[in-house]
Amino acid sequence: MLSGFPASTGTDPDMQIRAYLVAIEGIPLEAVWQAAKLFISGKVRDHNRAFAPSSASFAEQCRNQQAAIEAESRPRMETEPETPQPKVPAYKMQLLRDAANGSRSAKRELAKMFPDNPIIARAARHEEALR
Repeated sequence: MLSGFPASTGTDPDMQIRAYLVAIEGIPLEAVWQAAKLFISGKVRDHNRAFAPSSASFAEQCRNQQAAIEAESRPRMETEPETPQPKVPAYKMQLLRDAANGSRSAKRELAKMFPDNPIIARAARHEEALR
């Protein structure tokens, strides 16, 4: 990798390689290989392409690649299919619209249809009290 960066020719390659090896200790080879390819091909953002990456920058990119590889290898969660809900008859929807628009007869009809619904029952009692 060092030979791919001409401005880095003055550095001691043995020392640079040792620094890289210390920095990437414990990182899988696939991640190291992917990171090296990104640096050599110039695809790492904010990297001066004339110089070889520092050992810290190289290790950081290796860790990023390791995280990406691990994310790809995780099993995907299957989404459960949505259970079909029963359709609301059109006349009930019309009653709801009418009740929302203030129709007293629609509110009474809904109270008859849903006597155990406290909100509808309370609204119907309120309407009866107003009469």
